[in-house]
Amino acid sequence: MSSILLAVATLLGGGLAHADEAGDAWLARIDAAAHVEQAHLVLDVEVTDKRGQTAPRTLAVWQQGDDARLVRLLAPTRLQGTSLLVGGDDTVHLFLPAYPPARRVVGSKRQDSFMGTDFAVEDLARLTYSGRYDCTVVAEAEGPDGLTELALVPHERSKVAQLALWVDGKSVVRKVEHRDAEDKVMRRLTMDDVRTVDGVHLAHKLQVEDLARGRKTVAILREADLASPLSAELFTVTNLERP
Repeated sequence: MSSILLAVATLLGGGLAHADEAGDAWLARIDAAAHVEQAHLVLDVEVTDKRGQTAPRTLAVWQQGDDARLVRLLAPTRLQGTSLLVGGDDTVHLFLPAYPPARRVVGSKRQDSFMGTDFAVEDLARLTYSGRYDCTVVAEAEGPDGLTELALVPHERSKVAQLALWVDGKSVVRKVEHRDAEDKVMRRLTMDDVRTVDGVHLAHKLQVEDLARGRKTVAILREADLASPLSAELFTVTNLERP
């Protein structure tokens, strides 16, 4: 369930991929492996710019099945309360406490970075892969510890033309590359230190590299609660706008 925070996909090869049964089956397995009934995560995030200067963040994520996700910045103080709400109908609302009310994020704006990190809004908003991408198998894993490489092309037009995604034998996404129409890698996400929490495989270290800007963001999973029930009220625009 590395995709709970980032259900992040990768791009490969000039937009020539077409959906096939094997690719669709892989996406279904990935979604099943990442599924949680409910989850509350807290992550310590550090952003490093091209000059080597760092900026810390603390990020909380709440998720209800494949239907809703709330992402909220807890620190630093100047960004506290900045939030992203994702609905099961794929609507995304962004709330900036200094500029209310919450507003919808649409089109290419979903590829914008989230509040100074290298996570795109789309990374944080993606709840599942199935039904959103055409997927083909590029290379099957070799050996029990190998990774299967998949090529994904989004159904909707985006700055990200293709995704290249590497998946382990437990259907956990371990690496994602975002590529443009010329097959150039724009961003790279790696997921490491995978541990089992309440039967779900969770990456406890995530790193995003923005290759164009020479930046990287590292997120360490500090807390994970997959047992406590969550109220539906949590995933409303009204709650999003509360201090």
